[in-house]
Amino acid sequence: MEKNGFTLVELIAIIAVLAAIFLVSFPSFLNMAKDDDEKEYNEMIETICLAGRSYIYSNMSNYGELSQVGSTIDISVEKLVNYESVNGNLINIKTGKEVINDSLKYTVLDDYSLDCKYID
Repeated sequence: MEKNGFTLVELIAIIAVLAAIFLVSFPSFLNMAKDDDEKEYNEMIETICLAGRSYIYSNMSNYGELSQVGSTIDISVEKLVNYESVNGNLINIKTGKEVINDSLKYTVLDDYSLDCKYID
């Protein structure tokens, strides 16, 4: 009599090997997804901060604080959306909310450049 297929023991062994591979590799996949989310979040913040700097430098006459080292300038993301330098549909990955209600705080540094802090 000719046998076709696998025995129950062989199937259980295959499932056990596949489960072990899955258990070893699953944390790596989770870390990759988390790293991707963090990278996307940082890129979003960098883009919004650059848009804010551009807005401030384009409207320098409204920001006398630029001449004083250590002074701060607060800008809402909504202002940047209205200025059309930021997409209003951006979603903050960490909060799951639109960024339009968030804000930026710039500090004038010694070389009169601007340090940006994103506030969600």
